[in-house]
Amino acid sequence: MNEASLRRIIVEIFRLAYVRRLVDLLGGNASARLSSDEVLITPTSMPKVLMKPQSIVKIRLDGTVISGGNPSSEWRMHVGIYRVRDDVRFVLHTHPPNILALTRAGLKIDLSLSEAISYVGEIAEVPYLKPGSAELADAVSKAISRRNVTAVILKNHGLVTVGSTPYEALNRAEVLENLAYITLLSNCFAK
Repeated sequence: MNEASLRRIIVEIFRLAYVRRLVDLLGGNASARLSSDEVLITPTSMPKVLMKPQSIVKIRLDGTVISGGNPSSEWRMHVGIYRVRDDVRFVLHTHPPNILALTRAGLKIDLSLSEAISYVGEIAEVPYLKPGSAELADAVSKAISRRNVTAVILKNHGLVTVGSTPYEALNRAEVLENLAYITLLSNCFAK
């Protein structure tokens, strides 16, 4: 996929994530691998639903900005994932409310509730670490370094999903958020 197409798709994916309530107006971020050393990533401090393809920032894996404004404050996490997983083409970081509520309650997503396991694979979890920090980037990179892990829950923070396509990463986030909702409801009525 060429750069212009990827820029349009990042904008589209983020609008869909916003509509699905996986992110709020300024929250979350997404990136796409452009080449072995270049990544397209959402900008920082911009209402994501107002993004245009030209708003997307191009950076190198070392964080050097090639074009555009300032990359997301989570750029370290994105490039860390690309460094440890050459199969990952897209990274989506969301703040799904049901997943946050579930982890806050000390519960785990029940993957047996649907065919989700075939979409998601394995879920890893990392403790709360300061958003945008090198520590968070290192923890997520380590957690996702196993090829069967396609999602990482960031306790009290959010979710990171990866995919070979942008739609695969978004679908994983949606499926997990729906399962978190079902798990929460099941636990409410089971008592």
